[in-house]
Amino acid sequence: MANGFGSFYVGQSGLTSAQNAINVTANNLANVNTTGYVREQVRFSDKNYIVRDPATINTNVQQNGLGVSISDVAHARDIFIDKSYRQEVGRQGFYDTMHQSVCYVEDILQEMNGQEFKGAISDMWVAFQEFAKDPGNSTNQNLVLQKAELFLSRSGAVYKDLQSYQSNINLQIKDTVNRINEIGKEIYKLNLTIQKIEAGGVETAMADRDARDLLLDELAQYVKIDVEEDRTGFAYVKMEGVNFIELNRCNEIGLR
Repeated sequence: MANGFGSFYVGQSGLTSAQNAINVTANNLANVNTTGYVREQVRFSDKNYIVRDPATINTNVQQNGLGVSISDVAHARDIFIDKSYRQEVGRQGFYDTMHQSVCYVEDILQEMNGQEFKGAISDMWVAFQEFAKDPGNSTNQNLVLQKAELFLSRSGAVYKDLQSYQSNINLQIKDTVNRINEIGKEIYKLNLTIQKIEAGGVETAMADRDARDLLLDELAQYVKIDVEEDRTGFAYVKMEGVNFIELNRCNEIGLR
């Protein structure tokens, strides 16, 4: 009977572990559309073995297993893929910003897809060439004055557009810096929460880790970052090679 009940215990541990694994799978399916959620994986391990007879010269060790248990529920996330993604998304953000700036300046110089600014320069150049042929001709003199006045007018319009664009860029920089500081504060708070939850070595702060990873991915869109996590679960962040999130604080970016 003892051996029979032992088999029951082993079977019961397998069914219980399988049920918990199904619960984790159901949780993955329920959060398939949740932004920032990372799929979880169940890892099984053997329970302790009861040694009945130790190994001898002629026999192997005699032992009974107590079944199976769940050793860990792990994030299906790779730190190397995270690093590569954050590096590439940062490059994409840089080139997207450069592309938008060049396109906007190009639109300004073309006077918002109207007559191109270079047309005014070309017309003034032609007028001066005609004026050089016959400086005493009043028609050539009037043409130079007319084209020069048109050039100055369009130059002033382009200058105002560039000033306006510079003001818009300043506002965008301010909003971006404020958002970066907000992300840093949120990551720092999540670091402390993760440390508290995982301090006992029993529970893993899955939801908080998902939220932190999502913020780190967003931060990588703005600046180049390097992330290093210690054994307590605290994530240190360097931004452009400068410490941004440290053990006791988040160093905010200032505006001047």
